[in-house]
Amino acid sequence: MRQKRKRHLTNFIILLVVILVILTGLFVFRVRKVTVSGNSRCSAEEIEEDLITDFLSGSTIYLWWSCRNGDIPDTMPYLDTLKVTMTSPFAVRVTVTEKELVGYFDTGSNAYFDEDGLILEITDELYDDIPIITGVSLGEITLYQKAPTETSSQLRTILSLLDLLDYQELTASEIRFAEDSEITVYIGYIEAVLGQDEYLEEKIANLKAILNTMSASSAGTLHLENVTGKNEDITFTPSDEVIIETEAESETGEESDASGTENGGTTQDSTDSSTLSGATTDGGAASGTSESTAGDSGTSDGTEASDSTGSDSGTGTDSADSSDTGTSDADSTDDADADDGESTVDLMVFNSSGQLVYHVHVKDGVVIDSSGNEVPGCYVNEDGNVVDAYMNIIDPDTGDVLNLN
Repeated sequence: MRQKRKRHLTNFIILLVVILVILTGLFVFRVRKVTVSGNSRCSAEEIEEDLITDFLSGSTIYLWWSCRNGDIPDTMPYLDTLKVTMTSPFAVRVTVTEKELVGYFDTGSNAYFDEDGLILEITDELYDDIPIITGVSLGEITLYQKAPTETSSQLRTILSLLDLLDYQELTASEIRFAEDSEITVYIGYIEAVLGQDEYLEEKIANLKAILNTMSASSAGTLHLENVTGKNEDITFTPSDEVIIETEAESETGEESDASGTENGGTTQDSTDSSTLSGATTDGGAASGTSESTAGDSGTSDGTEASDSTGSDSGTGTDSADSSDTGTSDADSTDDADADDGESTVDLMVFNSSGQLVYHVHVKDGVVIDSSGNEVPGCYVNEDGNVVDAYMNIIDPDTGDVLNLN
């Protein structure tokens, strides 16, 4: 009995000592210095104030222990990661990663939100490379609450679209919703009409692929409304600011003379704006380094006259001159002995009608589609590279566009 009492007394003393040590630590080891790193939008003072909110969190020991697993307090919803290190009994180092802002609404002030739709900041400041979302009906904006869109499905669409753009490494300046819920994305000088909220993954993937063939100064409207990922036609309507439109060609294939416009020291022709047009202001990028007049696009043989005066891509124009008719017959590939045989890489080219053709490759010096048909307006130049109707020069072994600026 005495031994049992002794054991109980010993345990009580140990527990009392532990409690005294903890209380001593809480009262003695107080946070007197906080060093914050990793922050950009939030100030160190704001982070310290939101981290140390009561008596317990003001202890270096408790603060370190409570955040040892990277747990983020409810008072700091703007953080993605948090690490607290005790550098002395009276000092801690706080390393943070702030949540990324992915978009914003203009409500008089700029209401920025994260990938979950949480409003993280309301400010008059404009941050670079963050798209504005327009055409959306909003309720009352509250900091650290979900963006109050008219429907939850609309917010999901916004977040999904932003995620797809980020995945494809595309930086939009604006995402616009029309009254009929049609979506338009603005990237550089390109207006990409996506249509309704369907097949967004396929539409953004096609948008990325097409933009890779265009120069940064290309301007106009890209129509992706009907894309489902099944090789649909995609058209591009050039902007009046970068080309001068001429009279549309007749159904008989009669070619209208383009007046041409002086543009960066080169003269460029323009085509019917209802088809993908490659005219640009720099005369040397992938989408329209030299405008194909497509004068014979209305004929059944698919031949096309190619005007090489607008091309200044730095790769030389001799190869373009060697294909005066713009067709891909054997005469234009006599010098391309190295391309005999069949390439294994799927290419993407513009044909003479201004349409984007997928799954193209070279066989016996001829550019053919997935059905084995010759692609009109495309040929193999003397260097063994594919030249499409908009004078994009493409490496058949890699699919890379060689004359991008």
